[in-house]
Amino acid sequence: MESDYPVFNEAQMLRFVHEDAYLKFMFVELLKKGHASETALEVLFNGNILEDTAMTDEYELYTKKGDKQ
Repeated sequence: MESDYPVFNEAQMLRFVHEDAYLKFMFVELLKKGHASETALEVLFNGNILEDTAMTDEYELYTKKGDKQ
């Protein structure tokens, strides 16, 4: 049974962050506060992508073949 929710992928999320001004700003702020890159990306994913269909659709555009899921 396939989940309706997207799955966190660090490389995919990083591609999305680099293209979205808000996510990029928040990512930089989390890094400044001492969070590791992967942790910051996962926080942004959980807070901004999950359960938001528009952001989920946008996130899915950054999928590349060969990414680990």
